[in-house]
Amino acid sequence: MQLSALCRGGVTVRCEQRMRPPTQAVLFRRENGLSHGLNKVKGTSQPGWLPSPRVPLLHRTKDTPVPTAIPTLAELATIAHTHRCSVVATHHRRVLLDDTASPLPFLGVRFGPAVKAVAARIGPADHRAIVVAVDRSGEAIAYDPTTDRIESDVRRLTALDPARRTLGLPTRPCRRPVWALANLVWLDRVLAAALDAPLGEPPHWLELRRLHPLAEAGPQSSPEVLAHHTRHQPTTWAVLRAGSIEGTITWTPIRPALASWFDEGSFARHCFASLPDLDIVAADLHELLGASGWRRVLSGLARP
Repeated sequence: MQLSALCRGGVTVRCEQRMRPPTQAVLFRRENGLSHGLNKVKGTSQPGWLPSPRVPLLHRTKDTPVPTAIPTLAELATIAHTHRCSVVATHHRRVLLDDTASPLPFLGVRFGPAVKAVAARIGPADHRAIVVAVDRSGEAIAYDPTTDRIESDVRRLTALDPARRTLGLPTRPCRRPVWALANLVWLDRVLAAALDAPLGEPPHWLELRRLHPLAEAGPQSSPEVLAHHTRHQPTTWAVLRAGSIEGTITWTPIRPALASWFDEGSFARHCFASLPDLDIVAADLHELLGASGWRRVLSGLARP
């Protein structure tokens, strides 16, 4: 089996099975526009080549036959936690990915059908990181090392989105409306403008209004009119994602290649996760804009 069918996306790997000599190894490259070129494999001097057979075997001895069954999700989660890296599994191999420095493993990566299940660590880069594991049937678990418990009811766990998308599985819909994202994008832009303004001279309302992603060109309008216009935009997550892919909508925080990799639900949740927390931004803006300036911005936010 070609390892290129196991892992696509430019991550380097350490495999628990003896590998072929480097002259017959497989080159990996990143896809989906995330990065280009070859990666240097840890422990070698050749960029892009797989490690030599000196890589130690994991969870089986040299004379143990290659497993013929796909490991359980609990086994994959244990391996990912023990070695602090992501794991992919086929019928015959468990492959450890050299992605310990990645805060979002599997983001933008799509595995071929040979990969039957994956596991990834989410959270701090230490022993406290939660591990999620999912297979192609959609079954998923989450392992919390701080409590040593495995949870199987993880349907609403946002951290599961990248693992599902890397197998081509759909994710649950996002219940938050598009106008809520427009609010956050606007507040983030207002915060940047307020930080760039001279101390004690916050931006005027007209300038702040123009920063709104859904503001229409024309004469100045009141905050209440802006909020009404934003609230009644007919845009859906499907339209927003399609526009982000095609480049006709440019105000979302997701690049076109990654928007194409996500489905609607995971795209929406990743948009929200890419922006600062609302409470933190609100506190900063209240201080930077003053009470009157913050009240105008607050009145311009769309509400249910």
